[in-house]
Amino acid sequence: MKRSKVIVHMYVSIDGKIDGEYGSNISSQYYSDELFKLSNADANGRETIQMYAAPDNSNIDLSKYPTDKIEYTDWLPDINSQTWSVSFDRKGKCNWTKNYFEYNGHKMHAVEIVTKQASKNYLAYLRSLRIPYIISGEQEFDLTEVLTKLKQNFNITTLAVCGGSIIDGVFLKAHLVDEISLVVAPHVNGDSKQKSAFDTLGKYVEDSFVFKSSKKLADGGVHLLFKKQN
Repeated sequence: MKRSKVIVHMYVSIDGKIDGEYGSNISSQYYSDELFKLSNADANGRETIQMYAAPDNSNIDLSKYPTDKIEYTDWLPDINSQTWSVSFDRKGKCNWTKNYFEYNGHKMHAVEIVTKQASKNYLAYLRSLRIPYIISGEQEFDLTEVLTKLKQNFNITTLAVCGGSIIDGVFLKAHLVDEISLVVAPHVNGDSKQKSAFDTLGKYVEDSFVFKSSKKLADGGVHLLFKKQN
């Protein structure tokens, strides 16, 4: 396979919700540990990255970053990292203050995936932090192209897409989800307003998956793994 394999890895309640307090640290810690067994890289959408690693950059002055040498081409400096944090950030809104996302004892070096909607000032800002970026599309990502470049340039053979629900849905709509890994906490949320693992924004997707494996966790939770049906 020329591209990175995609496995959606999510921590959910029994009723499929991805937000909320689930009452146990055992399933949660298992989810975090399992991520690095599945992949050397996780991928998140803009809202998730802004929530945990890089807040909205509307309050920073991007004009101080010169754009005279900036073109809408990939910037892939020679950086060595054992783990990567890949951000899908169409318009370039994530305010990184350092070039890595520290998670579960790992310093995951940031990689930004943007479209040509991101300003050249933002690209210059990423360069100042030595954050590699891939330019993909005018307004929407070419996900197959991105996955191919991630494998070629960062040795990401498997990309763990960890949410939120919209970026999960983007990969599902593109029929690029190869496996689904669900760590199910022994808890029911019940709140219809809470998001589930996938949000395709109203589009019905007919991809089917078959059961691959399961593991019972010490707190009564379970890890379920599904593989896309050929």
